[in-house]
Amino acid sequence: MKKIILLLTVAFFLSCETKTIEVEKSAGMTYYGANEGKKFQFGSDEIAQLAVDAILAYADGNFDFMNEISADTIMFFEPSMGKPIAVINPANEFLTQIQSPYDSITRFVFNAIPLKREGDNYETVTVSFRENRYKNGEVEKLRVVDKIWFRDGKFFRVNQWNGIID
Repeated sequence: MKKIILLLTVAFFLSCETKTIEVEKSAGMTYYGANEGKKFQFGSDEIAQLAVDAILAYADGNFDFMNEISADTIMFFEPSMGKPIAVINPANEFLTQIQSPYDSITRFVFNAIPLKREGDNYETVTVSFRENRYKNGEVEKLRVVDKIWFRDGKFFRVNQWNGIID
């Protein structure tokens, strides 16, 4: 009798089916502009990884990869330029030009946070990292935050903020 009860108990537990239910949680809010009141959800890990790969590709001078994951035109907002720059893909000439003052660049990524706002057909990824710019034996150290917009696996806008590290 004990064997039958044990067998039934084991059969019962083995027959239980585990169901995974994914729930998309919204949080945060847009407080100003045409999208006021809209909330955010986490974006995809794949887009976050593309953003990190683009950040590192720039430092490594892998402009072909950057062109591969760029839209036809990219709006680039960098603090020292003072205004947005429309960059046409392929962007090798532009990328070489903005990298030309330095002998080399290294980047160390801290995090990448993908977000998608309700109703939008694109995701943004905010990537924070440290950048070291080497020139003539000297090192300029920066803390940088890039916000990168992606649509259909291609980035089409980059906003950048940075600050000098002593």
